Amino acid sequence: MNNSQANHLWARLASEGKAPTELNSASFVLPSYTAGIRPWIDRLSARYLQGDGALCNNGSHFKLVMAPYGGGKTHFLLALGLRARDEGYAVSYVPCSRDLSLDKPLDVYREVVKQLQLPGDERSGLRALLDATFTSKLREIKARAPDADAAMARWINTIRNGNYAVEAFGRVMATALKAQNEESDLGDAAIRWLQGEPDTLSKSEMGDLHLAKVTAAHHRQFGRNLLLSMVKFLPETGVHGLVLLMDEVETMFTAKGRALLRVLAAMRVLVDMPDSLPFLGVFSATPDMLEEFPKYPAIEQRLGVAGVGFEEGGDLSPQLWLDKVQSQEKLLTEIGQKLIAVGEIARDYSFDRELQRDNAGRLAQVASARNLDVDARRIFVKTWVSLLDIQVGAERRFDDDELGSRYQGSFDSMYESDETDSEAYEP
Repeated sequence: MNNSQANHLWARLASEGKAPTELNSASFVLPSYTAGIRPWIDRLSARYLQGDGALCNNGSHFKLVMAPYGGGKTHFLLALGLRARDEGYAVSYVPCSRDLSLDKPLDVYREVVKQLQLPGDERSGLRALLDATFTSKLREIKARAPDADAAMARWINTIRNGNYAVEAFGRVMATALKAQNEESDLGDAAIRWLQGEPDTLSKSEMGDLHLAKVTAAHHRQFGRNLLLSMVKFLPETGVHGLVLLMDEVETMFTAKGRALLRVLAAMRVLVDMPDSLPFLGVFSATPDMLEEFPKYPAIEQRLGVAGVGFEEGGDLSPQLWLDKVQSQEKLLTEIGQKLIAVGEIARDYSFDRELQRDNAGRLAQVASARNLDVDARRIFVKTWVSLLDIQVGAERRFDDDELGSRYQGSFDSMYESDETDSEAYEP
């Protein structure tokens, strides 16, 4: 991590207590203060992603990551996403909001494709995927085939004739791939359709692509089947499959009555993705979301814990509770000590490590002893970075009363900020 990256991270942590949520940016800064979760990431990777025997190579699986607000869910998902890319999976990180509902699968699909990234490619989205796929496939073909053009045409034809959940998917994907080698208005129309925007195609474009209009009544099924089709196609790009990370899923559960049941039913449909597809889906949510599961027993059955928990060594358990990674005080102390090194890079200053480790340890004790109805991690990070920042050139030991006051102040400022954004803590 260079000075520019560290300085940007430092400012963000001081104001928000969390790192960037864009995968490429996170790859530079996340490891610098990741603490405690590495063994859990290792276990998930070894069981689901690594090697020929990885569960997700030939089957779909789901996990539910649980923690209170500010409890490190986003950090965990991004760390898992970075590992998944290293293991050769495409990754899509989707931060949820009240405007994105599982009950609208076409909207979800658009976001999944918009955020989709291939290993080794800093770009995201379908156009980047198509460009990278065509380029790498052409390079591969030229290395072993005497007639590269003919071999490429044969490969595109296999895509065209593939058996996908949306019957037209292979034909449209073939058109989009061919357009990577030439300018084509029809290729652009094909890409828009593959991005989940069928209503943007004109009547003539629909006719040229031999497509039927997708009515509003069929948007849900179309969205679901587009996702199934895309997951099946992804190994053609050279990856093993897709890791989908859906953050803050609880924001989708503000609906009531029948509307809530539709969201739960849509979640069940997603969890029931065909076993033949190479897919790992990871939801993150606050624990109160579990209160809604009994209203739809099918989803409770699929994502409930009926045996050994993940924290007890049960790799197959569907729920991961981040507050059980290790003790709160130990975790915060480790994070605090790592952030001293980040601050030295960001501020180009050498801290008194012994003094600051003592300050970090006592702030961790203060944070662990407080009960503010939110997890301490994000508030701790914001407080600790701010404390280090004001000590550049003037270091000192903070007493416990001042640490408690500053910790409370960080909570209050974050609470007020989230109130303004209408996404408040529970006070």
